Amino acid sequence: MAHSRPTIERRQLGAELRRLREAADKSQKEAAEVIECDTTLVSRTERGQRSLKIMELRSLLDFYGAPASKREEILELGQAARQRQARRMYSDAFPGSFRRVSDHEQEATEIYYSESEVVPGLLQTEDYARALIQIARAAVAKADPEDIETRVQFRLERQQVLSKEHPPLLWFVIGESALRRPVGRHEVLRDQLRYLLEVITKHRQVVIQVAPLSIVDHPLLGGSIGIFRFGGAVPDIAHQGTFIGGGVYMDDVKDIAECSYAFDQLRAVALGPEESRDFITERLKELET
Repeated sequence: MAHSRPTIERRQLGAELRRLREAADKSQKEAAEVIECDTTLVSRTERGQRSLKIMELRSLLDFYGAPASKREEILELGQAARQRQARRMYSDAFPGSFRRVSDHEQEATEIYYSESEVVPGLLQTEDYARALIQIARAAVAKADPEDIETRVQFRLERQQVLSKEHPPLLWFVIGESALRRPVGRHEVLRDQLRYLLEVITKHRQVVIQVAPLSIVDHPLLGGSIGIFRFGGAVPDIAHQGTFIGGGVYMDDVKDIAECSYAFDQLRAVALGPEESRDFITERLKELET
């Protein structure tokens, strides 16, 4: 039986179509006229509540003037969105996959991130992000300065979620290793730690905990995870990043429950928010001496 609820694939397709429509300066009513349907159908598609027939999708792509580089990606997403068999996991290897992580961040009412080895992307300074991206890109390909800067600016754009009028709850658990590893230079790490303290002070909806190296049984040792909740409007999503590609998504209820349980176990053994602020402060003092 076909899904009646938004799936990850449908939500990603809807976000891409909405982005193309707005870039083309077209209304939902105009789009509906192109595929001869009610405006409600276009709205539901953009919210991920239904999929389109491939012929309808092609017509919209023509109407929006979608570039050739995007058409194949979106048509593949459209095929995936129409699959009837439920899947517990979805590996997003399409171009633009990192942008779709941002879509989920912008729509979520609660965001939970655990990172053991690096500072999470939503909390990175520009210099820290640039150094990290340079290292990662050089590991898999010849570094392209333009590509690196594009990725840096995109990461900074994602951080606008912290300053939204109605921002989500953001809860981070950061491994001690991330606070000690001199990504780029010691000066970069020092400024990064200062920024973490600024975020704690400025953004009350942000909670930062430190997972010290002394934890004996680390529930998420060696891994990272992101959990997005949407206030019950659509199913929650868990995301695990991969070294290459946009990562793996999960929206199966059992999988989300297990990811949430592991995250709860981690924050239970991590330092509390006040202790974590003190820990970051002490680590910053070490770098300033």
